[in-house]
Amino acid sequence: MKNFYNSINIQKILYITFFSLLYFQLLTYKAYPDNIKNSEMIVQQMIADAKKHALKTIKLSPKERSLKIEKLIKRFINLDFMARATTGSFWKKATNTQKEKYKSALLKQIVNTIEEHLNTLATLSYKPQKSEARGKKLVYVKGIIKDHSKKIPDVNLLWKLAENKKGKFLVLDLEIEGISLVSTHKAETMSILRKNRGNFNALLNTFSKGQ
Repeated sequence: MKNFYNSINIQKILYITFFSLLYFQLLTYKAYPDNIKNSEMIVQQMIADAKKHALKTIKLSPKERSLKIEKLIKRFINLDFMARATTGSFWKKATNTQKEKYKSALLKQIVNTIEEHLNTLATLSYKPQKSEARGKKLVYVKGIIKDHSKKIPDVNLLWKLAENKKGKFLVLDLEIEGISLVSTHKAETMSILRKNRGNFNALLNTFSKGQ
């Protein structure tokens, strides 16, 4: 009799475990498409806003255009993540003032790098491609900048987005033709920091001279 009740309890535990796992998988399956949809909508909104920016500021000077697009891009990217990712372990050694100055300099570099591609949207079009979830909070959104006249080659873009603490998906990185903005900036930044033994002021001075 004791063995009989033990077998029943074991069966109950197995059933509960199985259905709990199944329920969790269903919730996760539902969450992934939602994450993809949200990420695609964010990229589409950013592209739409960038296109409006390109058309409205076409008569402004390059400096004026850059200042305006800075505000636009800042709404959609996770600048804190990018700053940490591009400076590695040196980030923890920087003061709060240095961190803020670096984030400002990094934003300007990002703007300079991608502005040319975003501004082409004034005459070209953006075509979304297949997106995919990478785990619970990371989404890859693929797209192409196309010139229907075929005078300019297609530009392949890969946006990497992740959910922040507030539940909003923001861009962590952008690959243009397979070249990562974060990896490119990290290689440059880490080289300067290592050369100057982690001196953030030296890094900031280098950036300011190049701008």
